Amino acid sequence: MREKIISILSDTPEKEAVENYASYCQRLLLEKTKDGKLKNPFMQYKKQEELSDLFRRVLADGLVFDGKHITLQSTGIRYDYIAYKNKMLLVYPESKIDVSVVSDKDEFSFSKENGSVSYEHSIKEPFKNNDIVGAYCVIKNTRGEFLTTLNKEEIAKHRKVAKTDYIWRSWFKEMVLKTVIKKACKLHFDDIYHRVEELDNENYDLENALDISIEAKQEIEQATTIEQLKEVAEKHKGSGSGFDKMVVKQKKFIEEVNRDENN
Repeated sequence: MREKIISILSDTPEKEAVENYASYCQRLLLEKTKDGKLKNPFMQYKKQEELSDLFRRVLADGLVFDGKHITLQSTGIRYDYIAYKNKMLLVYPESKIDVSVVSDKDEFSFSKENGSVSYEHSIKEPFKNNDIVGAYCVIKNTRGEFLTTLNKEEIAKHRKVAKTDYIWRSWFKEMVLKTVIKKACKLHFDDIYHRVEELDNENYDLENALDISIEAKQEIEQATTIEQLKEVAEKHKGSGSGFDKMVVKQKKFIEEVNRDENN
C-alpha cells in the first residue's frame, strides 16, 4: 500500500508529507490488537486511489494529512480542534484563538461592547474530572472578534448525530473542543471552511442519526458477530430508520471481515 500511494502522488511537490501519509496508511492497515485481530479492519476496503484522493483534498486546503490532527476513520476524514485552529492561522496568521471546556465547578462570564469581546473563565478544580457543562471558542483577528458557546444539550445533540460513537467515548473532551471551534468557524468563517466542512461532515448523519440512542449506537459498534448484532437489533427493535440503517451497515462490515479471515 505504501509504495502504491507514493507512486500515485508522485506529482505532488510535498514529498515528505506524501511519504509520511503513505506510512501512516500502511500502519493503519497492518496494526493489530493484543489478541492478533486487525485494529482498523476498515482499511482492508480502502483503495490506494481513494486514499490518495483524500490526501489531495486535504492538501487543497493548505493542510497536511499528518495522521495526528487529521486522521482516517471508518466513515472518512476526522479533523481535531488543532486542525481547525491551523486552518484559521493559515488564512489569518494574526489570529488569537482560545478554545476551552467549562466544568460544573467553573465560573464563566463574557461581555461584548462595540464589537470587542471580553470574558472571564475561573477554573475552580483544574485537576479533577468534573462534569463538562459547556465550551466556548474566542477568535480575534482582523476580521473581528467572535465568541461562540456550546451548552450541555448541544454537546449531546452533536454526539448523537455522529455516525460512530467510539471517538466520542474515547476522546470526549477533545471532541467537545472540536465541536465548539467547528461551530465558530461555520458561523463566522464559512467561506474559508466549506471544503473542510464537506469532508468532516461525512462522519455525521444529520438526517437519520437523531433517532438512535447513544447506548444503541455503542452496542451496534461493539457487535462483532451476526448473532450479537441480531440480539442488539431485537433489543432496540422499532428504534427508527437511522437505527436500521446502522444495523445493516454493521452486518455488511461483519460479513466482509469474516469473509477475509476465512480466505
